[in-house]
Amino acid sequence: MHKVNMFNKILGTLTCAALAAALSTTAARAENTKLRFAYLLADSMLPIMAAKKAGDYEKAGIDLELTEVQGGPAVVAAIASGEADIGYAAPVPPINARINGINVKMVLALAHEVDPDKKFSWLVATKASGITKLADVKGKKVAFNANGGLCELTWRDHLLAAGIPFEEVQPVILPFPQQEAALEQGSIDAACTVNPFYSSVIGNKAIDATVIAQGIIADEKEPVINDVVFAGDDYLAANRETLKTFAAVTDKARRAMLADRAKEEAAAVEFLGLTPETAKNFHLPIVRPEMTISAADVQKLLDSMHKTGMLPEPVQADDMVDNLAQ
Repeated sequence: MHKVNMFNKILGTLTCAALAAALSTTAARAENTKLRFAYLLADSMLPIMAAKKAGDYEKAGIDLELTEVQGGPAVVAAIASGEADIGYAAPVPPINARINGINVKMVLALAHEVDPDKKFSWLVATKASGITKLADVKGKKVAFNANGGLCELTWRDHLLAAGIPFEEVQPVILPFPQQEAALEQGSIDAACTVNPFYSSVIGNKAIDATVIAQGIIADEKEPVINDVVFAGDDYLAANRETLKTFAAVTDKARRAMLADRAKEEAAAVEFLGLTPETAKNFHLPIVRPEMTISAADVQKLLDSMHKTGMLPEPVQADDMVDNLAQ
């Protein structure tokens, strides 16, 4: 009888300890803030994806939920509908959103481009198309991933710089993941692309692609922003500290990846699906190590959008940015 009582006592103690541990774990998890993040798969996402896998956001008190979508406008839609809290895309979709009454602001800059060789957007053409230079695209089918997106601006700006009206090409809207097959099959002649898709297209011998232009816009003597994180005004106002924590963890992850070439290549293989050989030529699209974003950064794109006909009137960037980078 004594042994039975002792056993029950020990069992009770262990049960209480296990329950306390479980409650402690649950409480710890409850303290974390859920942050729903919509994105399209592209090179600037690598540090974020690697940091999530390593548990860095969770350790900082954020349960980061990543949701992949097909393009920047879809990221805007996810935020506008309440399905996401923040998002990653090129700057043009949140610019268009703001202009059209969807109150989002850009809070971090993840990537830039600059002359002469820090270019991370490409216009490529197939050998079968006969296109060897930008002037050859007249009358050809040219693809970009979304209406009103950064790649539309890229086509418009480079064509304008070459003296070719946009109306003299045949635009085809095609998400990045579908472009390689379309180029190979000949259903499009040229495309605006970014990594990881660019690396795969260039390595495809059946396409035998030629790069006919590089860069978001033709004039990149000064750095031009090409990837951002953005959030709705209301969410930003109510969750500023959480977003600052997200920014701090992301900044640390970016710097760590930039300092370790092997880590950068391994992440490109794991998260972007590049082969180890292709990953050797991959580089994060980072010109400035800091993620600071300013209205002046965005104004360059707004000016190009007006110049190329994407915007009927000039627009100022003053209310489109709320920098959260340190």
